[in-house]
Amino acid sequence: MTLFEWLAAVCTELGWGVMRTHDMLDETRWSDMYEQGLSPAQAAVQARAEGLG
Repeated sequence: MTLFEWLAAVCTELGWGVMRTHDMLDETRWSDMYEQGLSPAQAAVQARAEGLG
């Protein structure tokens, strides 16, 4: 799964529109989670814990 596909899946998990992936590309927290091997569901849980979701 590419980073962009992963971000789209995270958006789905968070209930965000898929077009938001373009904004997420500029935030390193997302690419860091992707590189750490988090699943989209795990990234969504972490984002909610950080107050993002």
